[in-house]
Amino acid sequence: MMSDIWDTEELALRATGLSSEEADKAINDHVDIDDVLYEAYEISFEQYQKIVADLLPFTPLVSSPMSGKNYHAFVDTKEQRAIIKLEEKNE
Repeated sequence: MMSDIWDTEELALRATGLSSEEADKAINDHVDIDDVLYEAYEISFEQYQKIVADLLPFTPLVSSPMSGKNYHAFVDTKEQRAIIKLEEKNE
């Protein structure tokens, strides 16, 4: 299952050029994510969520140092953390 709405909002704001701190502030200030995404990409937050969910399996695998589990993830390489992750399916 994909991460929660907060994570997707953070990814959306980061994708539109905000820093991690700016994205957190915007989310806490209840910025209308639909407006931000429409201005940047002419899509709604619901459409963005679907795109993220569809692209997530194509992201590189990262391993959690705590659990040892592997995840597909959109990552912030500077902060060395996953923004959104999806546990690898062993098929």
